[in-house]
Amino acid sequence: MGKKKSNKLNLIICGVAFIIMVIVLFSEGIENVIGALLKLNPLFLVLAVACMVLYWLGEGIGLHLAAKSLEPKTRFRDSFLVTMIGQYFNCITPFASGGQPMQIYTYYKKGMPLGSAMTALLSRFIVYQFTLTLYSVVFLICRLSMFTEGNLKPLTLLVIVGFIINTFVIVLLFMLAFFRAATTKLAHGIVKLLAKIKIIKDPADKLEYIDKELETYYENFRFIKSQPVMILKMFLVTVVQLFCYFSITFVIYIGFDIPHDTDFFTIIACQAFVLMISSFVPLPGAMGAAEGSYAAFFKGIFGDYYTGVSTFIWRFLTFYMPILVGIVINLRMTRKGVDLNNAEEHLKKEETQV
Repeated sequence: MGKKKSNKLNLIICGVAFIIMVIVLFSEGIENVIGALLKLNPLFLVLAVACMVLYWLGEGIGLHLAAKSLEPKTRFRDSFLVTMIGQYFNCITPFASGGQPMQIYTYYKKGMPLGSAMTALLSRFIVYQFTLTLYSVVFLICRLSMFTEGNLKPLTLLVIVGFIINTFVIVLLFMLAFFRAATTKLAHGIVKLLAKIKIIKDPADKLEYIDKELETYYENFRFIKSQPVMILKMFLVTVVQLFCYFSITFVIYIGFDIPHDTDFFTIIACQAFVLMISSFVPLPGAMGAAEGSYAAFFKGIFGDYYTGVSTFIWRFLTFYMPILVGIVINLRMTRKGVDLNNAEEHLKKEETQV
């Protein structure tokens, strides 16, 4: 299946998931849903939207810091456009894996060399992943004990699995950077083993591809190590960015006319745990798992009356709003002759010509 058809299918799946979420919401009773919505202070809904926009701006600023270090003439509006394209394609692809080729291609169409675009995005990914893992460590140490009893106990294992996966990713990235020979040897060993048991064909081609990718990664990481000030700035921006994202639910919580008995840190810890669980679900936006874990964690905080509505608002802001914005951007790019849906094929052609 081509990328364009695959993306259309993913969009349809997201649309179906949205309809199901609305049906589940209104199954609680239309009067209850409307009543809960009317008790939400509109000002806090605007603040929740602002938190999500600040999250996008943080992502754009973080990416722009790396891009401008490589290509000083890079404009922030281009970096922000690349950010929103990444948000869109990450939302509609499993494991949020589809954005990077489209982002690289967009930067390239804006005049940035492919190598610089890849390095900027890799730098951004490493810093974001490291910061997210650091947040996870803090929340696990400070708040995990609160969720190991009662109805939330079954979710504890899922939280830990998500944390392990996020930690594994960052450890792997640093292994690739600092233990080049060992990592190469390990990768070669895995390919040869898979070839022996007939899982992969043409091991020589695979080994050549791996060597090329590892070399590219290593060269990119050399740039990252040479820019400590830029990395520190990016880290601080990411700390604020994730803080804004984790604060969305707290803003919604304060906006409802309910007793506010839960502290801010506990709510953002719950939000972080939802993100950890969602990280290893192989569906676009971790649909189903994201909504289910959110409702489970926050039912004791919002109560039965407000949980469904708060889940809907949070999910719309963090998942469906980026998709809607992304669709508009994708359509505008298509009209300008930039085919993002087939970015990987275009990049391969450009690489062969370099």
